[in-house]
Parts: sequence; C-alpha cells; structure tokens
Amino acid sequence: MRALILSGGSTRGSMQVGALKALLERGFTFDMVVGVSIGSMNGIYFAHKPTLEGVRELEEIWLRMRKEDVVPEGRLKALFRLLRNRKSLFSNEAFHKLVVKVSPVKKFGELKLPAYIPALDLKSGKVYVFGDDPLDPVVDAIMASTALPPYFPPWEYKGMLLIDGGFYSNIPYSIAVERGAKRAVALHIRGGRSLDDEVYGMYAILSKSIGVLLEAKIREQERFAKSHKLETFYIPLDPPFNVSIFDFSRTRELIEAGYEQAVRAIERYRREHRSLWEKAKDWVVSLIRR
Repeated sequence: MRALILSGGSTRGSMQVGALKALLERGFTFDMVVGVSIGSMNGIYFAHKPTLEGVRELEEIWLRMRKEDVVPEGRLKALFRLLRNRKSLFSNEAFHKLVVKVSPVKKFGELKLPAYIPALDLKSGKVYVFGDDPLDPVVDAIMASTALPPYFPPWEYKGMLLIDGGFYSNIPYSIAVERGAKRAVALHIRGGRSLDDEVYGMYAILSKSIGVLLEAKIREQERFAKSHKLETFYIPLDPPFNVSIFDFSRTRELIEAGYEQAVRAIERYRREHRSLWEKAKDWVVSLIRR
C-alpha cells in the first residue's frame, strides 16, 4: 500500500500541484493520502479525484486564489487584534468561506481514496487524525490543520482546540504506517530561512522558531519510518524565489517549478532503484559494445 504525504507550505502549496502532475504522468498511483496544513486542502481534492483531470481542476482552484480569499484584512487590523489580545493576528472567516467553496465533498467517507488529516489539540497535547471516522467533515479537517498560530486562531471541533498539523509533523510518516502503508511518496515544501541565517525582527524570529520546531519533528518521523521499514520516496520542493505566506501573484510559476523539480527527482529515483535485472542487462550491453 502506497501513501501520498503532502506537507504544509502556505501559498507555496501550489508547488504540490505541479509535482502531482509529474507523478501521475509517470505512472505513480496511491492507495491513501495524508495531508498537513495546506497539504490537507490539496490532499482532500486529490483523494476525491486522484487523476490528471482532478489535478488540473485543483490547479485551476489555485490559479483563481487571491490574498483576499484568505486574509482580506490589512496590517492595521492585525495590529489592532494584537493590541486587543485576540486569539490571532487574522480572522479565519474568509479562508473558511474559500474552503467551503472548493471542498469537493462534505465527509471523508465520500472520498475515493482514504485520506487522513492530522491536527494538534492544544488542550490535551495529542494529535487528532481526521479521516479515521468517515463522518468527519472535510471542512473542519482543513480548517483545523491550517490553523497556524499566531496568524490564524485554533479551530474548535468536538471540544478540542486544534492547530496546524505541522506541529505534529510536516511529514507524518507514522500516520501512514499506522494505517497500513508500506511505501510512501512525500512532497515536502521547503524554503524560507536556513538555520544559519542571521535573524532580525519579531516576524523573522517567529518564522525561524517555527522552522526549527518543524525540522525537529521531521527528523523524528524519519527515524520512525526507518525503524518501521517504510520505503520512502522523498521529494523536496524548493521555491525558486521568495514568496510571502499571503502572496498568490506567482502561483503559475510555483506550479511549474514543482513540476520540474518532481520530474528531476523521479528520474533520479528511478536510476537509483533499477532492478537487478535492469542493471545486469545494462552490464551485458556495455560488454557487447566493447
């Protein structure tokens, strides 16, 4: 059983659309989907229609998205909310309307592929995995797994206060393994500040702090995958330019970059994982040519 794992990445999540196109064009198929943060939205749509046609539909959704669909408020409104000690810098009302509009189904049980979306409960410190219950609403799953403090408030569901699934892990191999996966393809959106960069200002310090936490969680999941003998194909997706978490002006370029990077990763993976028969055949051909 092969799992597709989609990391978070805010507006850079569009890179996963290009990568999915590259994977499907080259014959990859999947039996389950695990999505984190913005990867939850991509994952739900892919689980609904795991075909090239479905990916093209998802691409159109991304190309139509604008900053106002996620954060219509400006910086002054964010400052006002900060001074009033609100739960977050921005309201999640606009994004909720968008998620309701683009969600292809209402419940997890309606999806063609099993899908699992983690979110972390602030009350208990435990992870809640949407999708284990087929009656879980997909909108609640996406809103919970994208609730990134301090930008967006926790999402309330079944008495829990849920936040971004990335705080559990941006590449949750364990969720796939515990649900039967033997192989996994992980589309990990990287980028942003490196751990060696100089950091100035509150926003940069916050971003780097979150980055350090997420990296530690990824290393933890990699050790889990190795100890459980999960066969992994890791595809890093690196934005070719700086883009803010609310900037949708370069979505098409990001999709194209995701496609190109995935194609190179697939070609490299197939070279490194050729069967013994293929290697022997190449060796015999090389001898004949001598």
